[in-house]
Amino acid sequence: MPYCPKCDMEFVEGVTVCTDCGRPLFPSREEAMAAQKQEEEMAGELKSQALAAALTASEGNTRETPRVHAYVKKSQKREDLKSSAAAFALVGAALAAASLVLWTGILNVSISGASRMIVQCMTTAMAVGCLLVAVRSFQSVKTVAAQVDEEEARTKDIIDWFSRTYTGETLDGELGAEREELSPEELSLKRFELIQDILVTNHDLPDPSYVDALSEEIYGKLYEEL
Repeated sequence: MPYCPKCDMEFVEGVTVCTDCGRPLFPSREEAMAAQKQEEEMAGELKSQALAAALTASEGNTRETPRVHAYVKKSQKREDLKSSAAAFALVGAALAAASLVLWTGILNVSISGASRMIVQCMTTAMAVGCLLVAVRSFQSVKTVAAQVDEEEARTKDIIDWFSRTYTGETLDGELGAEREELSPEELSLKRFELIQDILVTNHDLPDPSYVDALSEEIYGKLYEEL
């Protein structure tokens, strides 16, 4: 019997249009159910395809976004090593003094026998360990200190070269008409990427974090009015 799935009504043979909603009738209830099921399956498939396309686009944007690496300058590394060395030296000296007191018996300690020996040995070992670390840290400070001036000179040379060779206007010119279609955030990203590319192309800079640090400083100089 002819059937209207919207109104859930069956009609006598010969009727082709629903008298309530005016929609064409299916030849039978079974055919109407089969057609509805097929539509639902097609809608689900289209939804899955749209979701997959959105995820692919999102992954593509993630891959295109440059990763900014944290760079520690040699001068900062030197100061960190100096602080670490001083801390170990102070702790080592305190432990050494405590060890001396325990071994000489200057102060009466409420432990004796094997327990006293274990404490004395542990205190001495920790004192020696801290002092050794302090010595090695001070040696590292000397090594890094020799690299500080070299790094600062190289950084200054690269930034001066870039400032002489490029301006904000020339970089924006290399972006071309694309620049007009970018949002402020996208424009900043494109400028930053262009500075990175120029540095890598023209200088031997194997450390990505150093390139990022240089790019940030150069970007600030070229577009400081922003």
